[in-house]
Amino acid sequence: MAKKPAASKPASERGAEHVYRMLRQAILRMELRPGSDLDELEISARYEVSRTPVREALIRLTAEGLVQAVRGRGSRVAAMNLFDLRDFFESLDLLQRAQTTLAALRRSDEELRGIEAAERGFEQAAAGRDVDALNEMNFRFHLAISEAAHSRHLHHGYERALIEGMRVGHVSFIEHDGTQARLREHLDRTIADHREMVAFIRDQDTEGAERVAARHVELFRNRIVTTVLSPDATRKMQILS
Repeated sequence: MAKKPAASKPASERGAEHVYRMLRQAILRMELRPGSDLDELEISARYEVSRTPVREALIRLTAEGLVQAVRGRGSRVAAMNLFDLRDFFESLDLLQRAQTTLAALRRSDEELRGIEAAERGFEQAAAGRDVDALNEMNFRFHLAISEAAHSRHLHHGYERALIEGMRVGHVSFIEHDGTQARLREHLDRTIADHREMVAFIRDQDTEGAERVAARHVELFRNRIVTTVLSPDATRKMQILS
């Protein structure tokens, strides 16, 4: 007798990990707006779990910087504003140059293979124009580079910056009205930068790695300026608190 396929587990059995992933996705997609309150009872009902896994998920998201704990009011989605973006890009530039340079200096062969695999994953997502996969694989690519740098304190700061960047990054991978051609160009340039980073890290060329890492931040910044910070896109995506 053929074995029946296992039924998917109900949300109540998936627990904190399921709630974490669903809330994280909603925050990154801007479905949960920056600054909006996160009611534990409402979340519990939505995902059919008790409040314990909801609290665990919120603690994890708070540690990542996507959620803020508010005394007397529970939790809310971390705020975003134009001034934060200026500080964000300054930090991202410094951290990305440092970690990419150190990865070129210190990476192992196994870590290089992980970086290469993440780069291929991004290209596959770009071919399918899968926005969620693009955002996630871009994060994994840069995180793999950071892990190869073997700098614990810098890694912690860079990971936080990458997670924060996923919120605006998600919007930057969407085809806004009249920007389809520019998105194709942006993805092509992003892939070219990623391939160049991999090559410099493979060759342990620290100067080249730092140069392309800096250029890559500038590419991201320019994409944000032309899409997310345009009046039309900002109004439509409602990303700012």
